[in-house]
Amino acid sequence: MKTKRPRTSRVSAKVGIRTCSLVIFLLVVLNGVSLAGSLDLGSKVFVNGTLDLTTAFGNEGVPQIHEFIRGDSPFDPVRLRLFGDVAFNRRLTLFNQFLIDPDIRFSPKSFLRSYLRLNVFEIQGADLSIQAGKIPTVFGNLGSRAYSPENPLVSVPLVYHYFSSLRGNQLPANNLDLLQERGNGLGREFGGFEGGGARRGFNGLPIIYDTCWDVGVQVIGSVSRFEYSVAVTQGTLSGPRTQALDDNGGKQLALRLKHAFSEELSIGGSFARGPYLDSLVQPALSEGGQVEDFNQRVYGIDVEYGVGHLSVVAEFVSNLWQAPNITDFQGNRSDLTNWSGYVEGKYGLRPGLFAAFRYDTLGFGKIDDGSGSGERVPWDYGVHSWEMGLGYYLTDQVIGKIVQQVHKIHEPEGSWKPFWAVQLSTSF
Repeated sequence: MKTKRPRTSRVSAKVGIRTCSLVIFLLVVLNGVSLAGSLDLGSKVFVNGTLDLTTAFGNEGVPQIHEFIRGDSPFDPVRLRLFGDVAFNRRLTLFNQFLIDPDIRFSPKSFLRSYLRLNVFEIQGADLSIQAGKIPTVFGNLGSRAYSPENPLVSVPLVYHYFSSLRGNQLPANNLDLLQERGNGLGREFGGFEGGGARRGFNGLPIIYDTCWDVGVQVIGSVSRFEYSVAVTQGTLSGPRTQALDDNGGKQLALRLKHAFSEELSIGGSFARGPYLDSLVQPALSEGGQVEDFNQRVYGIDVEYGVGHLSVVAEFVSNLWQAPNITDFQGNRSDLTNWSGYVEGKYGLRPGLFAAFRYDTLGFGKIDDGSGSGERVPWDYGVHSWEMGLGYYLTDQVIGKIVQQVHKIHEPEGSWKPFWAVQLSTSF
């Protein structure tokens, strides 16, 4: 029988994080209210948006690898994104954005992103701000390239949305149970495992799910050529909590640092760690185990380089989930790992016309196959993807794109599957 570990240190850590987060949030709000009242400046509202009209064709249409949890996709026929920012004064701003897509199957309120930013100070060579609410993902270099006017292609890299066969709200009973579900995490019909937790169908976990932003508090700023960001959030990169309610008692810590070596070259590094399991699986854990004991841990490095008409972005991410019931050949607990990397380039061919490409790959670490032979196999199927195309600026606010994408999931009898898409992206 296992000895139950003392809970004092863990509870203290949780209370400390929650207290710190609450204090920072209150400071943002109270400072903002004070500033709004003390400065003789009227509030200003800025409204703009983007409209994407897209047609996909060829083969079997848009593959499931691009479908998000809410049923939408970057290749949907109509996607309207509205931005409504309220500047209360020079230091306090409320940022809002809302996505409208007829293909969604969730409540529209799940598409609302709102966060408050307080500019604490800004001097020559340095600045610091605090953000609170549903904040932008504090990891990697996707950033503005997630929006169609800045994206030279149509899709986004696999690391930011591709669903594995691991779930946070249900446990595999053992290695074999996990391996039998390889490739099934992409769809909401994925019923899951026998180890305990939610029985309803749901997607698996991605490494990073940038489509939904997490609720949290963030410190962001720069010093000389360095940019930095630190955030505490309700959920994790793989399972952000879009509402104020959390699904466990832990919090995620996320860090990012970027250095611009020159106007042409910058390198960034990211790290995040937090418990990813839903409290629903608590009854299925062994005696003394807590959902907060099992973390997602992610490391990333990214490079941006631009010279002349050429710009290149590359990123590599290494991920680990501490998973109950997964063991090695000797019966010791074994972590689940996977990784992803991509290289994306854009080249200006002539005024207004550009070519773009992205090579994208995602792979999975090996675990014992559960047969007793000691053989190790990847715990899910890897995937490779190529996307390439041409774009043309019809006006400063209107871009036309035509792309071809081919991808291959390395399941038995997997093959390369191509399709085409045409997109008209308008900013207003």
